[in-house]
Amino acid sequence: MRERGVPLRVAGGLCALLLVGTALFDVRQSSASGTGEQEKLLLIAPAAPGGGWDSLAREMQNGLRVEELRFNVEVRNAEGAGGTIGLAQIVNRKGQDDVLSMTGLGMVGAVETTGSPYTMGDVTPISRLASEYQVVVVPSDSPYENLDDLARDWSEKETTLPVAGGSMGGVDQIFAGRVARSMDLSPAEINYLPYSGGGEVLTSLLSGTAAVGFSSLSDFADQVAPGGPLRVLAVSSPERLEGLDAPTFLEQGYDVEMSNWRGVIAPPGLEEAEADALEALVADLVASPSWADTLERNRWTDTYQDRAEFTAFLEEEVAMTQQTIEELGL
Repeated sequence: MRERGVPLRVAGGLCALLLVGTALFDVRQSSASGTGEQEKLLLIAPAAPGGGWDSLAREMQNGLRVEELRFNVEVRNAEGAGGTIGLAQIVNRKGQDDVLSMTGLGMVGAVETTGSPYTMGDVTPISRLASEYQVVVVPSDSPYENLDDLARDWSEKETTLPVAGGSMGGVDQIFAGRVARSMDLSPAEINYLPYSGGGEVLTSLLSGTAAVGFSSLSDFADQVAPGGPLRVLAVSSPERLEGLDAPTFLEQGYDVEMSNWRGVIAPPGLEEAEADALEALVADLVASPSWADTLERNRWTDTYQDRAEFTAFLEEEVAMTQQTIEELGL
């Protein structure tokens, strides 16, 4: 069982400082204590309201309130450029220990495709929180029964077989590229059809425009239920997922294991004790009953990592994503 960390200490005497150009506020605490006032914490969701990062930020906000960890939490959206607008905002708050930004594989990919002046090396990693695993889906009447069937046909129709997923350079295309590579295909040659969301991918599959779909399991959870219009050929988890009757890539002999993971990062320039305190705050939250409910409601898998683990994981994800983006020709 994960040990609960120590939350940030309550201090009194708050003062607000408006940061020009970011539309974000920063609250610093005075050395006075014992006032019982709540600490301020700003959560940056680097996407529009309603998206995955926004959902994560608001779930964290709610969890910190429910668990009475004595935080006044504000969520601010900073949408655009695949999350790199939010990345710029967190980087430009150097040394501020009362702000966290959501992050994930989508941001890692966007750094490589948008010409972002900032990279994941410019922030302080805090924790990985949860993941959604990816699936390869086909219409229920598809001739593909497993990955071998798909690999044989795809190798013959490498540039013509229509495969669908999310936006160009996003998590789904990175996933499709890794699957293609595992089948000895050139990621840059695949006929990838980008769509803005899972609903459009579903329409493409059911209309026959696309033969195969790549996306997060949550996008197709209802459609892949028994009797649904889609079937799952493989899931990218290390082991089979409870409630999903589908094999993994690994057990079918294909070296693909990845997830649309989500975590939190802090500004650069923090003292070690400040970073430790933020890590402890997140550890408290993810060990709480309300967070367990959050995971269940959102169908997220608990893949929590502490600061050291997340830092090492992030370095690996950046390297692998850079390789895939280059192979995709993006």
